This record gives sequence, structure tokens and C-alpha cells, in this order.
Amino acid sequence: MMQTTRARLAISLQRAFEEVTGSPVDLPRIEDPPRREMGDLACTAALQIAKEIGTNPRELGQKVADAVEAAGLTGVSEISIAGPGFINLRLDRAALLGALVEDLAGAPSPQDAKVLVEHTSINPNKAAHIGHLRNACMGDTLARIYRALGYPVEVHNYIDDTGVQVADVVIGFLDLRGDTPESVGELPEPFDYLCWDLYTEVSDRLTSDEDLQARRRDVLLALEHGDGVEAKMGQVVAERIVRRHIRTMARLGIRYDVLVKEGDILRLDLWSEAFERLKSSPQVRLVEDGKHAGCWVMHLTGIKGFENLEEADKVLVRSNGVATYVAKDIAYHFWKYGLLDRDFTYSPVEGVGDLGDPPFETSGRDGIEHDFGNADRAVTVIDVRQSYLQAVVAQAFRVTDHAAEGDTLTHFSYEMVALTPRTADQLGIPVDADDRDKSFVEMSGRRGYGVKADDLMDELGRRAAEEVGERNPGMDDAGRTQAGVEIAIAAVRYFLLKYARNTVIAFDMDDALSFEGETGPYIQYAAVRAAHIFDKLGSELEMDVNQVVSEALGGGQDPLGIRSPEVGTRLANDDGELWDLILALGRYEEAVQLAADTLEISALAKYAFHLAQQFNRFYHGYPILQATDDADRALRVLVAYAFQKRLADVLDVLGIPVPNRM
Repeated sequence: MMQTTRARLAISLQRAFEEVTGSPVDLPRIEDPPRREMGDLACTAALQIAKEIGTNPRELGQKVADAVEAAGLTGVSEISIAGPGFINLRLDRAALLGALVEDLAGAPSPQDAKVLVEHTSINPNKAAHIGHLRNACMGDTLARIYRALGYPVEVHNYIDDTGVQVADVVIGFLDLRGDTPESVGELPEPFDYLCWDLYTEVSDRLTSDEDLQARRRDVLLALEHGDGVEAKMGQVVAERIVRRHIRTMARLGIRYDVLVKEGDILRLDLWSEAFERLKSSPQVRLVEDGKHAGCWVMHLTGIKGFENLEEADKVLVRSNGVATYVAKDIAYHFWKYGLLDRDFTYSPVEGVGDLGDPPFETSGRDGIEHDFGNADRAVTVIDVRQSYLQAVVAQAFRVTDHAAEGDTLTHFSYEMVALTPRTADQLGIPVDADDRDKSFVEMSGRRGYGVKADDLMDELGRRAAEEVGERNPGMDDAGRTQAGVEIAIAAVRYFLLKYARNTVIAFDMDDALSFEGETGPYIQYAAVRAAHIFDKLGSELEMDVNQVVSEALGGGQDPLGIRSPEVGTRLANDDGELWDLILALGRYEEAVQLAADTLEISALAKYAFHLAQQFNRFYHGYPILQATDDADRALRVLVAYAFQKRLADVLDVLGIPVPNRM
């Protein structure tokens, strides 16, 4: 709402500047003043424009203010000039509050551009860990942000079912344990935990066993071609692990529309078609000598963006005819934009229907057709270490004359997640003496050194349930457990979202679970507190909040006087917590748009925290039961109602549930 207000004011001021100066001017910025007594919004454009045309900025500002007032400006109660030429504006506060409440029931304007978000994309070789959670939480929240802005969104999870990590687990089952695909298919859950340990064992053996290294190369070829017992074992391992990953992520409210299997890119010849297009570019050539002899290489040396790399050129197809990971990724991205004639077929993912509507997965040549893909914009959520490979993918669009699509491809990069030594201790992870004085302890999947995501969620849920039980002695076990689950979700998601994405995070359970400070549970508590206000009003005053809100806005008759001069005067004279909260609530659309424009989800997370802080100040400064009269009480109820609804919107975008009690 404030976003619309700023845009409207900027246009009005631009017209006034052009009328006064007789020249075109850029759209001025509408900013927040440094102090509330200066106004609700401010514009400093008069200082720059006056300098450009050689006039007094204060006089220019006054003429512009007079022109704005003469033209009429709805939603503004006062426009004034301060200092050397600052244009300060005070809003029509009663009108703003009314518009805010009416806006709560509105839906975003539909956007035509389809956004495809790819995230999670965990190697299907072992249990998900906390580093994977950062990817999944950010990707899921980004998809929610686009939906909140009205975009049609499609969420993908890319399954690397032919990669080296799966090959290592296949070796573990076939060569070290002597299992068959059938026996592995019958192993008990948690299958991903078993694979966690097996993968670590194989990784350790591979460091010194040359025969096993040669065996890995053979297994990789078998997975690529889809032949033999190795391919069958790889299929069993990948399918079982992926279903475990889906369940892990569902615990945090994370869902997918489609799982794209890397093997199907090969089996359905998507890579073959993409390769033919790439070979038409002079930048993609077969190398005849040197260390890359017999390989197809994308030559990037000297290309903008690759200038400072020691070796910029990238192998797409090895001398043995096997496509590299990035080559298959290029084909997948071409498909995302509908640039290939070939397409996937799909089938619903089996074994996860109890979680809700299951996602689809690509299914070789035996599935059904679907309208996935054909994106207008694609975002790939993958860590910062993949920046070079993602740049290669983007360059593939340019060398095949699809620069426009490549320009809309976004690599949403992020840094790693570690643990604080304290949390590592609490989770039973051994910490070396040298690491105890460090701010974080790094994880290593190959060494099996880390915390499984399910173990983390279990422990957080248990501890949160204990805290809820201490605060609510009469609460039953089911209620405590459910609240613990919801608080654990908030603890993890908020902690992983509140930092700038290129910041290394040291996850700490105590900090994440705290009910005080910048945490998910603190924000949840504000939402629960608002809900309890209305419960109390209903029981003590027999007041139906929905009826109060309806009457306050009813049919323009305004029986409770929300839009009356008296209430307008109260709001105009209130430079405290009530008006601060109203202003903060009005910035919801701005906060969501900022997160989308900058790809900094932390901005939206901090907005949620700011709202909770503002509400807690309002809660203590404007107790509803102590209102001076009916109109004052209705005003406070209306603001509390707007907060409850708007915070619920913000938390929904962040993927954080609101418990009934805490």
C-alpha cells in the first residue's frame, strides 16, 4: 500500500517540478525522513534540481509544494518545506488506515511472466543435512515471494541420479556389502541414514584404492547408459533417497511441482539436441591435442566474465563420449525456456501421497505429457561455489543466439552453513580441540561429519515442546508436541533466512529457539499474542472482532467513527507506537518487492521482525481494554486486527506457521 502511495506521490511531484521548471525531470525518490516530527514521507529532489538549474532549493521546493496543493493530492494532509529545501509530507492517516484494512483481503495483481525456481537439488546418496536446509528454505521462500507478487511459479528439484555420489553408494552396496538391487529395495528405513554411513566408508576407501577408483569410472558409465545391475542399483538408491528427502523437506513446509532426473535428460535425448545446437557455435569445438584431446570444449578464454580465470575453458563432453555435469545442466536449462523440440514425460511420485498432492517426476519414455517448463524467467538456487558453472550455463545461451533468455537466468548463490561448537556438542558431533575456540565448525559430507536435517528438527521440536510445556502447565501432550513442531520450523527457517545470502552462517540451536531477540519464535509469539487479544475481547467484552472491523468499515457509514474527524485528529497527533505500527504495516508490499528485486530474502525476514517489535510496543502502549471510549477501542482493535492479518501474510511468505499457543 505504501508502495502505491510513494509511486503516486512521486508522479505528482514530478509533474509539479516540470510545471515549475519548464523542463523534464527524473521521477523523484520518496523517502522516509530521519525523524518522525519531520513528516511521514520526504523528498530531497529540490536540492539536486535547484543545483542543476541554478536556483534556490528552498524557493524551488516551496513553489513545487504550492503546485502540488493547487493540483490536489489525495492521501496527504500537509506538505511543507524544511531546511534548505526538503519537501516533507504528512499523510491522511485515517484514510491510510482504512485503505490498509481494506487491502488485507485483496489479492495481488496477476502477472503474465512465468517464473521457474529450481532449488534443493540434493545428490540422492544420503540423508539431507543442515546445509541443504539453507538452500531449500531460501528457494521455497523465493517461490512464495513471487507468488505473493502474483507470478505463476513452478518449483523444480533437480535429481542428479547419474552422478559420482550415487556411483559411490552403488559401489558400497554392490562391491563392499554384496547386496542386490532387490535386497536394497527391502532395507528398512531410515534408508538415507544407512547410506550416510556407507557413503562415508566408500569415500574413505576411494582415497587410496586405485582399483576402486577404476570401478567408479565403470559404474559412472553404466549409470549414464542405464545398463546393467549398476544402473538398476542406482535407480533403487536414488528413488528411495529422493522420497526420504521429500519427507524431510515437507517437515518445513517445502513442496515441489516436478522432480527432473538427470538420467532422463540423456535417455530422452535432450542432451543430444542441445549438443547439436552448441556445436553450431565457433566457441564450442572438438579439441585435437593437448590435455583435452578428444573432448568437446566451450572456449571461454577472453570472454567477458571469464577474463581472470586461470583456466576458463570448460569441457562439455569427455574423450570417452560422456557428457559432463554442466553439459547436462545446459540441456536442462534450454528445456526450461522451451528452446528444445524434445520434452520430458512425467508420472506422479509414488510413496509420498500421505504428505498431500505428490509432485510429478520425469519418467523416461513411459510417462504422460504435462505443461511444465516454458518459463519466462528461471532462478537456480545453488551455492556460491557453483558460480563458474552457472556462468558457463548462461554463456551457452549466448553462444546459441539466445542471449535474451540467458539474461533472465539468475543464479541465486549463497554461502555455506556450519554449526557453533556449542550446537555441535549438543547434537553429539565430536569437536576437535582446535575447533572449540572457533566461531563455527565446518561440516563434511564425505567424512560423514555433520548434522542430519531430521535429527536437527527432532531435537529442536523436543526442546521447543519442553519450553511450551513449562509455559503452559495444563497443555496436553499432543498440543505441546504440535507447538514444538511449529516452533522448530520457525527457528530453522528464520535463522537460515535472516542473514544476507552470501554470509557464512554458524547455526546455533539456543539462539534459533530463543523467544527473545531476532528469532522465528519471537515473531510467532507476537502473532499468538495478537490472537489472544481477540480471545480476551470476546470473553470479557463479548466483542466479535470481525463484527467490529466490519462495522468500522461498513458501507461507508462508519458507525464507529474510524474515518471521523475525531479519529483523524487522534491519528494525526499520534507520533507514537500506534502510528509507527500502521506505517510499518503499510510497507508489506514494499518489503516483498524489495526481496524479489534484490534477491535478499533477509530484507523480508527483518521486516517481519520489525513488525513484531512494533506490535509489542503498541501492545504495551495502547492496551485495548483501557481505551478511553468506544471509538478509541475500535481504533485499537482495528490496528491489532490489521497487524494479525498482515503478519500472517508475511509469515506465510516466509513459510513460518503460527501456533495456537506458545
